[in-house]
Amino acid sequence: MLRIFGIFVIMAGSSGCAYSIVRERGEYLERCRQWLELFELMENEIAFQKSSLPEICARSGSRLTGNKKLFLDRIGQAFADGGDTLGEVWRREIRRILELEPLNGDVEKEVEELGERLCFEDGGMQRKMLSDMGRYLEKHLKEQESQNREKNRLTLCAGVMGGLLLAVLLL
Repeated sequence: MLRIFGIFVIMAGSSGCAYSIVRERGEYLERCRQWLELFELMENEIAFQKSSLPEICARSGSRLTGNKKLFLDRIGQAFADGGDTLGEVWRREIRRILELEPLNGDVEKEVEELGERLCFEDGGMQRKMLSDMGRYLEKHLKEQESQNREKNRLTLCAGVMGGLLLAVLLL
């Protein structure tokens, strides 16, 4: 009876470990989707409201939640206070968020550099840059989703098989 319980605990533990890895991959995809939503929101605000970036940051933060809301609120507040440029504020606030919610290296670099490029352009170019960033993130999301399907399946199988192997070895 105790052996059966032990086998069950080993299987549950190894499967749970594999599931946590799969869940982390899903959380990464969700973070990318949130960034995509943020950039689409900013692009639409520029297109339809004809707003400047400081106005967008101050107003759009109310439509988001979590760190993205905090990000836009801080940028809007920095513009209201004056002093730093958009590029400096963007880079500082992006680094704060990316410490908590990291992205892949290339994506992280693109998101971080976007603020530098946005601050010196007119509304039309800002829209184009945000649109390009959206397409880049969509492409990245599709690539990650297709890779994750196979990786997730293999990870879950490895977790279950590892649990079985460990159970057999301990018997």
